Amino acid sequence: MPSSFLFGINSEGRVHTLSTTGTGWRELPYGGQEFKKLTAVPHFLWALGGDYQIYVYVHGLDVPIRVREETYENERWLPIEGFSSRLLPTDRFHFSNADGTVDRSIDKIRLPSMAWQWEGDWRKELTLDGQPLDHDGWAYAVDFPSTFYPKKQWSSCVRRRLWVRFRKYSAMNSWCAIAPLHKDATNVSSARQKQAANLIRGSGFSSSGLYYSYGNES
Repeated sequence: MPSSFLFGINSEGRVHTLSTTGTGWRELPYGGQEFKKLTAVPHFLWALGGDYQIYVYVHGLDVPIRVREETYENERWLPIEGFSSRLLPTDRFHFSNADGTVDRSIDKIRLPSMAWQWEGDWRKELTLDGQPLDHDGWAYAVDFPSTFYPKKQWSSCVRRRLWVRFRKYSAMNSWCAIAPLHKDATNVSSARQKQAANLIRGSGFSSSGLYYSYGNES
């Protein structure tokens, strides 16, 4: 039977946990931040710090958290030049999301925080809907909004290829701040405090400082 956990915050703002298979309270790693409120689901804790920042604590996961990042490289066929990264003003970005509405330049795709690490380099996707592509990974179409196909045809005026890269959450068993609402994390306005209060009420933060959670013991 999975272990059950009780999480609590003491008078100093430190988080402790009590397991049904343990013999006493155990303090979670302290990173210098005092907490006011917390909530939990299996393997995840969220806490509100004294700085009105939201922090997350991930624990006891056997399977890593991995996120796939994608960007499409787009080119258009031009007379004399052939396929080129010089696109029309009405075209999508050179590197974009799938529908071309967002600039996804590779050099602008960064890790969201120090809690993440890249797994390998960018690589080309060599299949399209289960069909193999050439060694460069290009798929072709009459125009960008059209359906893409794996083989170049006489009517192929545009092409694109998908680049993928994975990132992994690497901050297990430690508190990590979630990106603030403002660029200046010290700018704690009354509106910010109100947003934090709404988050507490809306997501189950414990008003007593204790929260009961189920999950496998880490």
